[in-house]
Amino acid sequence: MITPTSASKGHREVKTKNILAWGMGDVFGSGAMTITGLWLLYFYIEVAGLSPAAAASIFAIAKIWDGITDPVMGYITDNIRTRWGRRRIFFLLGAPLSLTFALMWWSGYGYFWYLGTYLLFSTVFTLLMVPYDTLPAEMTTRYDTRSKMSGARMLFAQATAFLSALIPGQILAHVADKEQAFMLIGLVFAILFSLPWIFVWRGTWERDNLPPPQTQQGLMKTLGALYREMASTFRLKTFRIHIMMYVGGAVALDIFGSLFMHYMTYVLQVGAGLASQALSLMTLCQFFAIPIFTWLCIRIGNGHAYKIAISLIILSLLWFSQLSASFTYITWLLLGGAMMMGFARGGTYLIPWNVYNFLPDVDEAYTGVRREGIYAGVMMLTRKFSQALALFIVGLALEGFGFTKGAESQSAAAINGIWWVFVVGPGLLTILAMTGAFRFRLSQDRHAVLITELERLREGGKPEDAPAAAREVVETLTGHRHANHLWENKAHAQPAILQESRQPS
Repeated sequence: MITPTSASKGHREVKTKNILAWGMGDVFGSGAMTITGLWLLYFYIEVAGLSPAAAASIFAIAKIWDGITDPVMGYITDNIRTRWGRRRIFFLLGAPLSLTFALMWWSGYGYFWYLGTYLLFSTVFTLLMVPYDTLPAEMTTRYDTRSKMSGARMLFAQATAFLSALIPGQILAHVADKEQAFMLIGLVFAILFSLPWIFVWRGTWERDNLPPPQTQQGLMKTLGALYREMASTFRLKTFRIHIMMYVGGAVALDIFGSLFMHYMTYVLQVGAGLASQALSLMTLCQFFAIPIFTWLCIRIGNGHAYKIAISLIILSLLWFSQLSASFTYITWLLLGGAMMMGFARGGTYLIPWNVYNFLPDVDEAYTGVRREGIYAGVMMLTRKFSQALALFIVGLALEGFGFTKGAESQSAAAINGIWWVFVVGPGLLTILAMTGAFRFRLSQDRHAVLITELERLREGGKPEDAPAAAREVVETLTGHRHANHLWENKAHAQPAILQESRQPS
């Protein structure tokens, strides 16, 4: 059992209970992203009465705010020092604030209420999830253990995703007043999202022997250095490829999810009950996909496993694009497509976050310092930006194609528009994701070589003295020559990437 005063007590064995305790945090993380991705745009347009363009603007404005808060939070968690740690302290602060999630789902308020509550939710999400994402790299260096932690995280995430489809569907089916129904939905999930953090707090720990915090003089200089450091992550070849995979797959699925109810209702003309069943089945299959893809990541590697997941998305899109309300067995065909997409979603959501756990190791080989917080900030910003981009695209597309909010039927132009955005938009994004998967080179064997080289460098070794195999791995993963690191200045905790200019290999 972890106490506040023993948050960092040296090297520990990551046991099953620790893996499960950490994984519970994504009940909030992926759960909140899932329910907002599936239902928030629908709520804004069909219940709150916002136009599609107004709803889209909320997501766009929020991303400007996230562009400030996410990297700032990453910087803070890298440099704050408290008796409760630099990461886990925020679980105590953020857990009660997660209850504010319920405010987004109140009806009868104007545009600025919905904008303000969404900004508040985004801030609380950043406060909790940026430090949360850093912990696997803090707790262990083992490839298989981190993969298991990612798998556990996604099991909780997909279980919550299933509830995010099932519970709202059941509430909407039994509560006739949609305004009351969504208020109840918000309250139920706000309570659910606040519960896991005590377990995360007690079952995790942080790295020992932290370097001194970075120091800058003045707010503007600090922010300037922060954004330069944030931008520097994209100098890492593996990270650039990772972002191609992550954004391509995530935005494709976000567009699919945000338009799913509209596609079922207006294009396929099936009832809300059947559409809700398909959505629930899809999220249930996501849950069962997680252990399968976790095994694939360990067995054949993240890149190859991701190719399978993206291929399933493409097949699912083709499947849905060919369905018609006139088909005799439309119910079974629809449920079959939902199962296929569910397995695709499980792998597509799991693998990038599994890869993320190893990025700080690659970065340390290049910079000489540990920057889990910065990478967590960038990843969180990318995730929220990708979902907001998807909802923004969908909102503007509905507006552009003449979608009429609250109408029982839509024009032919609006229905055709929904079809094109639902099928073609995600299809194009999967090409980006697949391209990244074919270029991905971070394997279990290469990671083992990388860890050995990092241990040698930490003990005072010089990059120019690296064995040939280690040099090849570092240069393949970073995209830069393995030389001229400022490891002797590591104690100052200033990233070498900000201190020197280096040529790609």
